[in-house]
Amino acid sequence: MKKYGLLGRKLLHSLSPEIHRELGNFSYELFQVEPENLEEFFTKKDFAGLSVVFPYKKEAVKYCDELTEVARKLNCVDTITVDESGRLIGDNCEYDGFCHMINKCGIDVKGKKVLLLGKNASVIRVVIEDMGAREIVDVTVDGQVNFENIYEHRDAEILVNTTQTGMYPNNGDKIVDVKRFPNIEGVLEVIYNPRRTKLICDAEDLEIPNSDGLSMLVAREYLAEIRFGRIEPDDELFKATYKTMSDRRKNIIFVGLPGCGKTTIAKVVAAKLGRPCIDVDRLIEMKAGIPVSAIFSAYGEKYYRELETETLRKITRNGGQVIATDSGAVKSLENQYYLRQNGYIVWLSRDLSELKLNGVYLARNREALERIHAERSPVYKFLADINVEVTDNAEKTVFEIIEKMNIKQTPPTF
Repeated sequence: MKKYGLLGRKLLHSLSPEIHRELGNFSYELFQVEPENLEEFFTKKDFAGLSVVFPYKKEAVKYCDELTEVARKLNCVDTITVDESGRLIGDNCEYDGFCHMINKCGIDVKGKKVLLLGKNASVIRVVIEDMGAREIVDVTVDGQVNFENIYEHRDAEILVNTTQTGMYPNNGDKIVDVKRFPNIEGVLEVIYNPRRTKLICDAEDLEIPNSDGLSMLVAREYLAEIRFGRIEPDDELFKATYKTMSDRRKNIIFVGLPGCGKTTIAKVVAAKLGRPCIDVDRLIEMKAGIPVSAIFSAYGEKYYRELETETLRKITRNGGQVIATDSGAVKSLENQYYLRQNGYIVWLSRDLSELKLNGVYLARNREALERIHAERSPVYKFLADINVEVTDNAEKTVFEIIEKMNIKQTPPTF
């Protein structure tokens, strides 16, 4: 069997094998090679095709017998194929991958001033140049333009972050404040874990077109499979692969008023999709050793919210879960970011008269409930990817949720 794989030094958290499996390549593996063993690796040529990542993109050039035009221009290789005579052909798919990322989110860099954050951004810089940017300002920690004086360039129109600031496990870190650039028309982030960095959330809040790095990564690996000769260009295959990778990494998070059915619906959705289900209140009870109602009675809401924030910070760093929240989880901006970073947020709404309020501490009377509704519903609306009206038929509600999320599901019998 022909061997394909990803060449790098530390690759345990790479998504590339998963993407290639979705593209039908089940012989794609990780080649973790130390620098002193790189020459031996290429001498053996025990592969039919390679993707190449840091720190070997430049180094791999000298092992190639031939370079494509774009790889020669960039002096950088991220894809290597082996021709019929055994010669290594070096190519660069990151170039087209970044082009796809820009075009997908509708950002136009032509004639614009671009701030390019990070020192390892040579490929992206060439793309932006080729797309006709008016000016490109390189921003690095120790450069002439750095993160201390970056705000002198308040007239920038496009922001591209190629640094690792905000990447897992440092979720929530932010490299710059988008609000301090009044002319910004687009924000591009090469990070894809988490799904939304703080930088991307800030751009969304300001309704600025933006993109995380997942579309670039999937496009790069899709193009690599074409270069390997394993697949023909197929837009539908690409779109399906991107959607699968995106959906798989999302947490499905339920928000809504007390008694609307978040826990019940979350359990059914998790069972349908084969995902773990997390009830935030249950986790808090396990940590505190007492029921939520007792936490409120003995220590007050402030203490409960501190436990809640700590819990959300931990559990939302990873994806692929179904999460039921407390109705007030959306009250703090910090919690809102934790919910959004990897979350597909489902707002479960229900008529106040139909809420199941037995044992709900903060909704003992109609007045309290109406106050909570007035305070929290606008936040639910702002955060929600979709809104679903809950009925007493949980299966029907769940089917509507899955259908709106466009996840394949066999229709149930109601």
